[in-house]
Amino acid sequence: MTLNIVQDGDSLRFTGALNRDTLMLYSPFTLLNSLQGSVRFDLAALNNVDTAGLAWLLQQLAVVKSQRVSVALCNVPQQLLSLADVSAVRALLPVID
Repeated sequence: MTLNIVQDGDSLRFTGALNRDTLMLYSPFTLLNSLQGSVRFDLAALNNVDTAGLAWLLQQLAVVKSQRVSVALCNVPQQLLSLADVSAVRALLPVID
C-alpha cells in the first residue's frame, strides 16, 4: 500500500491508502507550508482509509486553518465518511460534495 499526495494548482490530490501504514511518509506534511488562500483536497483516488488516516486528516485541517488557509474536501470516499460518522467528527470535515 502506498499514499501519494501531489499538488495540482489549488488542489492536493490524494491517491492510494490513507492509513496507519502509509502516513509516516507525510509526517510532517510539508506540502501544507506552500498553501495559500483556498485549496481543495481531492480524495477521489483513495482506496483505503482507517481511523489513523481520519485522525491525520483532521490534524492537517487544523494546521491549515491556523495558517488561514481555507480547505474544502471533494470526492470524499464513503469509507471516510462512515468513519467520521462513527467517530462523531463528520461536522469537522469541510466536505463540498
